[in-house]
Amino acid sequence: MEQYSVVRVIGTGSFGRALLVQTEGRGEKWVMKEIRLPKAESGMRTTRREAVLLAKMKHSNIVAFRESFEDDGHLFIVMEFCSGGDLLQRIRQQKGSLFSEDVILRWFSQMCLGTKHIHDKRVLHRDLKSKNIFLTEHGTIKLGDFGSACTLNSARAYAQTYVGTPYYVSPEIWDNQPYNNKSDVWSLGCVLYELCTLHHPFQSRSWKNLILKVCRGSYAPLPRHLPYELHYLIKHMFKTNPRDRPSIHTILNSHRVSRLLLKHLPEESKEMVEEPRNHWRKEEGENVAMFLGQKSLLTTSTNKGRSSNVSSLPESQSGDVGSRKKWAKGPSNTVLEVLANADIISSVGLGSSEGSDCRSEEVCTETQKKRERKKWDKDPSVRLLSLLGKLPLSTAFQTYTIHRHSADPLQGPLAAEQNDDDSTDGPEDILTDHSRLEPRSDDEDT
Repeated sequence: MEQYSVVRVIGTGSFGRALLVQTEGRGEKWVMKEIRLPKAESGMRTTRREAVLLAKMKHSNIVAFRESFEDDGHLFIVMEFCSGGDLLQRIRQQKGSLFSEDVILRWFSQMCLGTKHIHDKRVLHRDLKSKNIFLTEHGTIKLGDFGSACTLNSARAYAQTYVGTPYYVSPEIWDNQPYNNKSDVWSLGCVLYELCTLHHPFQSRSWKNLILKVCRGSYAPLPRHLPYELHYLIKHMFKTNPRDRPSIHTILNSHRVSRLLLKHLPEESKEMVEEPRNHWRKEEGENVAMFLGQKSLLTTSTNKGRSSNVSSLPESQSGDVGSRKKWAKGPSNTVLEVLANADIISSVGLGSSEGSDCRSEEVCTETQKKRERKKWDKDPSVRLLSLLGKLPLSTAFQTYTIHRHSADPLQGPLAAEQNDDDSTDGPEDILTDHSRLEPRSDDEDT
């Protein structure tokens, strides 16, 4: 600590303070994050995790790590100073003047590169938002604040602890479901929307309506002057089903917007990204046309030779040469036999006839019950709504950690203000569509 001198405090939060420091002698400026270490051993491991994860992230679009040390019951993390401030400040400075298309695409492409590097290491950021994305003096994007990040055991694993900022939290987290890197894609979509409109995608006057809008994916459309590819990308990043959202790899390589992003990538990063392929190229079309032309000539010559050979055969033999099997006209006898012996299970949709009996109606009712599919509960958890119902909406921009089995589910600035009892909710019937939670490869992405 002696080698650094504090210039000023640049931020405060539930974690502690962020200090702008200067090295003695060289005068280099760094950001020092001061975090109070909890007394519990498990809490200390969780607090130290941010320094460990940040030390592993060495990428041009991630805040650089210098060192970390502990002193007087505090953990100090020294990292790169971004003099351009955070993206939220930059958006506010616009004062209603929209960013140009080139600026949006350049910044978003750099966000994708940084996020891809994180996901490639099986790490979830879990708190991507405009306040945690920084700009350097030269306008380069840097992802920061890994205090909520976690590491997955495998590429197909899911996280369980509910962490994030309500304005940027994905629907699966509000639905109390496990989540993976597609949750970061949702949050990144919120940041992209803010760059395009200078507003949050999901806005409301109450927590309940805010959560309902997030869970239903209800947002105002982008301005019309933006290219169709951005409209298309936002639409898919805000898919409420995480399996339908594209991964960062898909966005950079095989999405409609990939060509626009490729133009704004740095030269050293273009080698890491595969150039998107055309669905159809003129040269390939010409080659296919030539191939089909040769194929048709070969087939015609073969048929001519075969017809000459056939004409030389007797009439009794020539009729059987080259004959094709024809599909039998009329319905299949097998189908008719099955339908003739089948019972009419339901006649409700066609109107009841005079000869229908009550037994067939009972069979119909039982069959309908068996065939009912479990539907996904689109509304957010009643327990979460009871926790957040009386809180001011202005607090929805802060980061929280929600523990499912804890007596005190909200940890952070609002923990002392929460007095609601969840016991009044009663038992809940939770219907889970497990197919929705199955991981998908990038090739299966939309």
